[in-house]
Amino acid sequence: MNRRFPLAKLVELREHRTGKARQKVLQCQRAASRQRDACLRIEGQIMALGMERTQQRQRLMEPPPPGSAWPLVLAQRESHVELLAVKIQQAQQELAKAQEVLREAELALRQAREAFFRTKAREDALVKRRDVWRGEQHAAELRQEENAAAELLQSRLVRSTVN
Repeated sequence: MNRRFPLAKLVELREHRTGKARQKVLQCQRAASRQRDACLRIEGQIMALGMERTQQRQRLMEPPPPGSAWPLVLAQRESHVELLAVKIQQAQQELAKAQEVLREAELALRQAREAFFRTKAREDALVKRRDVWRGEQHAAELRQEENAAAELLQSRLVRSTVN
């Protein structure tokens, strides 16, 4: 059985759905923004590690502090440079994962926006239909008033011609 709702109730339901769709878009925007910030933070870490690695590579051939063995200091510096390279590689892997999550968040945002615009278009169509119906009702009332006025005038003319 197909149940019909009054037009005002349908408009109210569509407004509610549009509000929920708007909230979903805002939620997806916040999620995408957080993920974008995370990617930027990781990129900053990679750049800082890269700069530190470059500085450490430049210091490789500096003379060791007095009283330290040259081969030991050189080995420590080389291992530190290698450790920085490993950290950079790990950060790049983390960045790749964060970028994948960002792509998914942006896709979800795009889908939420499309759903919002579809919902908004349906609401607007229903509101337009309601406004057209109200206009038709108003026009019908005006015609009834005009007909009643015309009948009243006609009845007065008939009475005046009879008298």
